[in-house]
Amino acid sequence: MLDTNIISDAIKPLPSPSLIAWPEEQSDEDLYISSFTVAEVRRGILMKPAGPKRTALETWFSGPAGPLTLFQNRILPFDDRAALIWARLMVDGSVAGRPRNPLDTIIAAIAEANGCVVVTDNRKPFVGLNTISPLRS
Repeated sequence: MLDTNIISDAIKPLPSPSLIAWPEEQSDEDLYISSFTVAEVRRGILMKPAGPKRTALETWFSGPAGPLTLFQNRILPFDDRAALIWARLMVDGSVAGRPRNPLDTIIAAIAEANGCVVVTDNRKPFVGLNTISPLRS
C-alpha cells in the first residue's frame, strides 16, 4: 500500500527516478492506497492558493491519472478492523517509549488490516512495521 509521500513524489515535476522505475516492476493489482491518502492528497491541493498550480493539481486529481481513477477498486478504507489495529499500534508505540504519529499510524493500521506492506520514503513513523522504500533501493 502506497504511503501519501510516494503519491506526492510521483506527481512532482521531476519525480525520483527510482520511484518511476519501481512501479513498472509491480503488478497494478498489487498496488493499493488508503482512503486516508486520498484525503491527505486532496487536503494538500485545497491548501494551495488559487492559481495555475492548484488548477493543474485539481485536474490531475479528478482525471484519469488521479488517485480515484488510477486506484479504482484499490482504495482501502479505515474500517473497524483498522481501527482496532490502530489502537494497538498506538499503545504499543507508547509502551515501547516511541509514541507514534496518529495520522501515519492510520495508514499503518489500514495496511496491516489488509495484509499489505507500507511503501514509503518516511520509515521513521513506521518503525517495527512492514515497510519498503523504493526511493532508497
